[in-house]
Amino acid sequence: MTEKGVHIEGVDYYTLTERPQSGNGHPERHVLLAHALMSNLHMYDQTVKALTNAGFTTIRFDHIGHNNTPAPSSNASYHMDDLTRHMHQLVEATTGQKHLHAVIGCSIGGVLALRYAMLYPGNVEKVISIAAPGIVTPEPSKALWSQRIEQFEEDSRSGGSVLCHATVNRWFPGERAEDDSVRAEALSHVKTCSLAGYKMLADTIRDYDYGDEVRGIRDVKCLVVAGSEDSAVSPGLLKDVASRIVGAEFVRMEGAGHLPPMHKVEELNGMMLAFLEG
Repeated sequence: MTEKGVHIEGVDYYTLTERPQSGNGHPERHVLLAHALMSNLHMYDQTVKALTNAGFTTIRFDHIGHNNTPAPSSNASYHMDDLTRHMHQLVEATTGQKHLHAVIGCSIGGVLALRYAMLYPGNVEKVISIAAPGIVTPEPSKALWSQRIEQFEEDSRSGGSVLCHATVNRWFPGERAEDDSVRAEALSHVKTCSLAGYKMLADTIRDYDYGDEVRGIRDVKCLVVAGSEDSAVSPGLLKDVASRIVGAEFVRMEGAGHLPPMHKVEELNGMMLAFLEG
């Protein structure tokens, strides 16, 4: 395990690189993982364990203003393309090369994974996009993000955690007792997100449109994953996204909410490894 800080355009990114056991697998097969807004790189702890056991080297990072990556002191703004470019630079800074076997992303990370395939098709072989909120900013979500920012601001003033609990309940819907431990873990993650980081990424997720460009993905193998219980995005919408990409696969995960890497660990890992090794 290697921790490294990487400075890019005013952002001091925290990265974590993990390699398979010596002599196990192919360390040159690198996989980059991008986490959900308000979560952090630890949402992939079980994913990384499966990947390194299978011989992959993983690179994780915390988004701007999340967990160990502080928000910049300036009131900077970042488009989805900026974050994708940062991811590309993080790969070279942590591995010494540009080529990736795969990019895996969930939620905003799912959009970033697809954008990576659009911008850097020669540098990545496969993409797994999980629970992306569409390939175009959904119009109704713009007002929702404003409301969430207001709630975060109120929580910051009062010392409350209304938004944290609401976010976790939205990610893992229902009242299944077996989800209690994963909800508790996710709650610890969301509490590491700063208000500044939340605002920055909320602005990012309210301003993108790749509806036409996504059709240009031809040389990168893509898997689009949706959760049947995801209130943030319908499986039908993500099935449509997959249909725009030549040769893309689509999987609807029954019973999964917005964060399948935490919610349905074994099922997601099995599907992921089959796709990456296929």
